[in-house]
Amino acid sequence: ASLIAAEDVLVAELKQQQLKAMIGDTEGRTVSDSYGIHFDSNRYVLFHGTYSAGNSTNVIVDLSQNFQFDSPGTYINFQKISGEISAGSTSSIVLKDITNGATKTIIINDLGVIKEIN
Repeated sequence: ASLIAAEDVLVAELKQQQLKAMIGDTEGRTVSDSYGIHFDSNRYVLFHGTYSAGNSTNVIVDLSQNFQFDSPGTYINFQKISGEISAGSTSSIVLKDITNGATKTIIINDLGVIKEIN
């Protein structure tokens, strides 16, 4: 149940980042930008523009100590206006419960649409 809850939160974050890119949310800046999520092994980082680890506007979300991502160092970046994923973005995110080995995989197509969760 907790793996499903973590996956639900992540899906909501993905949709929110894509929406911000599509509507041109500036978050108080003078120009709109792309938005994305960078994945580390035990956390993910919400960002705008190009990911930079030290950016003060990043929002860091720590996972429960029972969870990890299978592909740390990857990211998904949604292009402004279209919401499509940028070149270099991952198309699948695997969240793993390290206590029992259960996984949830989120697959995203080039248009930025979540096409499958298993």
